[in-house]
Amino acid sequence: MKRLTILCAGFLAVVLAVPAHAHGAGRGGWHGGHGGYGHRGAWSNNWVGPVLGAAIVGSVIYAASTPSYAMPQQVVVQQQYLPPSRVAYFCPTSQQYYPNVPTCQVPWQPMNY
Repeated sequence: MKRLTILCAGFLAVVLAVPAHAHGAGRGGWHGGHGGYGHRGAWSNNWVGPVLGAAIVGSVIYAASTPSYAMPQQVVVQQQYLPPSRVAYFCPTSQQYYPNVPTCQVPWQPMNY
């Protein structure tokens, strides 16, 4: 869609510039006048129009042929903060928790609280 818009704008600029450039005196050379002053033809020194037209057309062609790249969206994943789990170690044989009982004859049982 963007390329089509650029192409249409460039074409419109060229179309509007051509009638303004086409109005001239004809074949060039000096045309009548009074007292030695004359009017030189429009095509002899008018180089601005063609250069400007070529610049517009060239920029439109360049803009239409240049590939455009879409940037990938950044995905930010926020890690949820989980409070540390509180664990107490329970000794089933003595029915007590560590550090009240320093040793246990069976493996300690972790208990969340």
